[in-house]
Amino acid sequence: MSLSWKSNFISTEFRIFRGKVIAGILRTSSWKNEGYGELDGNLLRFKTKGFLQKITEIRDIEGEKVLGQIQFHFMSSSATITYDHIDYNWKFASWSMRKWNVSNGNAHAAFKKTGFWQKEGEIEDQEIPPAVILASLYAHIHFRKVAAAA
Repeated sequence: MSLSWKSNFISTEFRIFRGKVIAGILRTSSWKNEGYGELDGNLLRFKTKGFLQKITEIRDIEGEKVLGQIQFHFMSSSATITYDHIDYNWKFASWSMRKWNVSNGNAHAAFKKTGFWQKEGEIEDQEIPPAVILASLYAHIHFRKVAAAA
């Protein structure tokens, strides 16, 4: 499945498209490490906890049930996304942070920013659950915030 995304200027809202039809959305906050999103009927909320060792909980939309987590590895610019008791490895594929991948051995998705100034990109998905696609975009946003703050 091939998807594309477009973001607003400050990268707090990502609209996910399948062709010209909106398939989902991801919204984050500039001030808090939180967000929520929807893709193909999967409604999720993200809430980051911790100071030095940050972990983001993936919750249902009401925020009551923990469905998984994102554990960030800042030294290697990578993360481990756990969803439905399955671990997915997330990492940048380029030093410029314009490409990144998520995989678990059986399934793989490649993300690529397509414009230099435009906030848009493409997602080539091979059997990755929609919730992990959202978590992958959230991880990218989180790493970009950390890089901007440094």
